[in-house]
Amino acid sequence: MTLDTSAAPARSTDGAANRSAERGAPLSPAQQAALLPERLARTAAANVYVALEFPAELADGVVERSAALLAGHEILRTIYPDDRRVPYQRVEAAPDTSVETVAIEALALPAALMVDAGHRFDLARDVPIRMRLYRLTDRAVLSIAVHPVAADDRTLDLLVARLFGAAPVEPAAQYRDFAAAQMKLLAAEDDSLAYWKQRLAGLPDQLLPLRERPQTPRSARAVLQIPAAVLAALPSEPDAVLTALVADTLRELGAPSDVPIGLADPARPEGAADVLGNFANYLVVRVDSPRGGAPWQLVTDAANLLDEARAHAGTRIERLTHQLRGPGGAAKGGLFQVLVSVRSATLEFGTAGGILDGAVTRPDTGDALAAAGAGSATSAADAAAAGIVREIVRGGGIAGQGGVREVARAAARPHGVDLVVDAIVGPEGWTVTVDLAEELSRRHSAEEFARQLRETVESWSAAPDVASGTEIPVQPCDWFITGDDDLALDPLAISGLGGPPQTPAEQAVADALREILELDEDDEIGREDNFFALGGDSVAALRFVTVLAERGHLLDVQQVFEFPAVHEMAANLTGADTATPAPAAEVAPLAASGLDAAALAALTGKLAGR
Repeated sequence: MTLDTSAAPARSTDGAANRSAERGAPLSPAQQAALLPERLARTAAANVYVALEFPAELADGVVERSAALLAGHEILRTIYPDDRRVPYQRVEAAPDTSVETVAIEALALPAALMVDAGHRFDLARDVPIRMRLYRLTDRAVLSIAVHPVAADDRTLDLLVARLFGAAPVEPAAQYRDFAAAQMKLLAAEDDSLAYWKQRLAGLPDQLLPLRERPQTPRSARAVLQIPAAVLAALPSEPDAVLTALVADTLRELGAPSDVPIGLADPARPEGAADVLGNFANYLVVRVDSPRGGAPWQLVTDAANLLDEARAHAGTRIERLTHQLRGPGGAAKGGLFQVLVSVRSATLEFGTAGGILDGAVTRPDTGDALAAAGAGSATSAADAAAAGIVREIVRGGGIAGQGGVREVARAAARPHGVDLVVDAIVGPEGWTVTVDLAEELSRRHSAEEFARQLRETVESWSAAPDVASGTEIPVQPCDWFITGDDDLALDPLAISGLGGPPQTPAEQAVADALREILELDEDDEIGREDNFFALGGDSVAALRFVTVLAERGHLLDVQQVFEFPAVHEMAANLTGADTATPAPAAEVAPLAASGLDAAALAALTGKLAGR
């Protein structure tokens, strides 16, 4: 991997921007909620992230528009100094280089995108956006990570539109023009505040008990497809169906009947529809339907709750958190740990005159952070198999006709959210991504939650008007164990899950893990232990599969990300002295190309030498 800093420089700023850089400006409530956990609790925020694949011939135009993007939008070149007691922001001149250009081999791209998505910003010194252009033999990939102090989900879509659509890069307004209005909302008369205080009175501090949070959040991910035929028997409001479905799934796993769930509200005032920045507000829906109710009734109750919440959407979540949790409440974790989102499979942003004409579509999705870099696709099914999240179509074409594809996405995740369930709704059904915080994934895997979600919706589809009954036993889940439960951040504190290895293949995986992760002989490795919970990362994954190959056991590096449990990796081993591969898991992220032993050895050497 080589770095080229000869990308086109960003344009210089005008006099007005220079004058604004000389004075600090206060932060909006949304910015404070994104920044204060880092300053007070030393916990990194989760970035919003997107990676876009496109033909190599578009790369120069993308770099040029990226430079204009930073020059024209102050929020993307603002730093947040820590030299005062009260946080503030200061606009900087546009950097000399807007995009880092990296020459990379296709097989190394997935790991690079994962690193980009988790990039930790030093906001006291660096701008809150990081763009890297990966040049491959026949295509290019633009990786964009933005700190939530500067972006929400809508802003991420606007960035794509600015870079690849017909809209001009020059903004009509700056975020600072609206920040003061957000501040005034915290002190203004609010008729909805009383509703929220009454509705959320007695809200538990945590639905999912955690002792503390890591400084750098990581997560596990699973993806499942829900066909349109399964959803046909249920009401047509996807947001109400998903909210009720997630709440009922949690109750099946042992959660109390009272489940608080957050939903994002764009909260963009008039004139701010196309402004870059973080405007997002969050609504808290307290789903307190009884376990085992009739699906139609559960969804209807959820729809009524959503209607009520949206009727009182004027109350900012920051104000409500302060009222219910006291000063510093947002830094402690907020009002909800579960976030659901429903998005359309199509996003239109322009039809003529830009680098790209057309619309963004979401045919299907997979764990693109682990599967990016796959080849082109010409159908929804092929797109899914290639790890594509969205396709941006020009003139009806996809691959080979100026196609641009979104191959990775991480939506906004406020501080304190530990479970995100995101549904992409299209005519063929839903693609649901389950994103699970690291602390919870050590206790119960994202794949298991996705399977439980699938079982719940299938049972609903089979009998939408019939209550399932509370006689159905609750599925045991360690998420809801409290008391003496130890959830210290040492990942080995709860290793040894599932008992010792049971096959030669599982033992081979355990032996290689012990060597690569430098575990002591006293540290148990169980057949259900997770590679990443034990301390593995993308570089360790490369070394791990190399050691296995040297011992006669072949495993694609991509399968470490797809099947991180010891028994899952063992089931996918090929070569001497291994068990017969088991069928693929029912719910699994999408695959990409693997590495042979020689390529792994070469790539591992490169990474080790960096």
